[in-house]
Amino acid sequence: MSSRRRRLGNPATAAQQARSPQRVPVARTERRGPFRGLLEQFATEKIPGGVDYPHALRTTTANPFTSLLGVTLGLLSFMIVSPLIVRGLAGAYWLAVGSPGEFSATNDALVAYEVPFGLVVGHLGLATLIPISFALVLFVHRVRPGILSSVVIGLRWRWLGISLLVAFASLWAVLAVQGLLQSGGGSFALNPQSGAVWFLLVMVLTTPLQAAAEEYFFRGYLMQSLGSMIISPWFGIVTSAAVFTLFHGSLDPALIADRFAFGVLAGWLVVRTGGLEAGIAAHVANNVTSFGMAALTSSVAQVKGISEVTWIAAGWDIARFALFTVLILWLARGRKPTVLTPGA
Repeated sequence: MSSRRRRLGNPATAAQQARSPQRVPVARTERRGPFRGLLEQFATEKIPGGVDYPHALRTTTANPFTSLLGVTLGLLSFMIVSPLIVRGLAGAYWLAVGSPGEFSATNDALVAYEVPFGLVVGHLGLATLIPISFALVLFVHRVRPGILSSVVIGLRWRWLGISLLVAFASLWAVLAVQGLLQSGGGSFALNPQSGAVWFLLVMVLTTPLQAAAEEYFFRGYLMQSLGSMIISPWFGIVTSAAVFTLFHGSLDPALIADRFAFGVLAGWLVVRTGGLEAGIAAHVANNVTSFGMAALTSSVAQVKGISEVTWIAAGWDIARFALFTVLILWLARGRKPTVLTPGA
């Protein structure tokens, strides 16, 4: 009997299953955001496998015309969009504070960083370089924009955090040595400007975005777009550093050397580590420290208005960047971040 029941099954269970309605599996509709749709529609070019960061846009359809077109569109877009953002934010601020005097006076004060909201205006204006860079990679080069962050198509947050710690530590170490060697250390005497707390708060919130935006465009898009034209990575490193230097608009030889050296070292780190993380960290540490010290010793506007430096000051700056570069390369030897795109 037991063998027969096993063959026929439990009558009670069979009756219950007969009374219960059968569940028909329903196919789930995949929810896709608008950005995923754009990627599927426009990112049709495959990222070449086994190449370093400067050559990530060297696709099968890449050519010098596309690269030069992208660079031109990027610079023109920034020249149009950024002033609109700056003027719009300045106008909103002017209305919010009761429209005191002429708008031009308020706008000039904001652009010169004479009030804390000026950092918001200036930094968000520069932050437009991030969406501009992403748009160029997607719509001009037809590649996923994540390749701008690193060769693994995304920002490596752990490596970014480590790089930030190293950047601040190396920068402050050199500043400490510089302060000890300078007579009396007077340049580091505390003398907070009016509204220093607000300046520091806005600086911490917006400066990382501004610094990252410059890295995404100059060490990111420019290096990949121009670097894809030439086999040697140094073409992308040097040309992006040169454009970065010209972008800051100073004709002072020492300041030119300072900024060009930073551009070259940051570009070299991008190649050796496979992404923008180290360059972003160095840029953030430098700008946060510069603006922070200015707010506590003189004024942020004074640092913003610097158009020339001594060769000694430029040498100290380059020494800070060089120390950071050496430390990051030493860490990279042990941690071995990915430096080539996946595949071959």
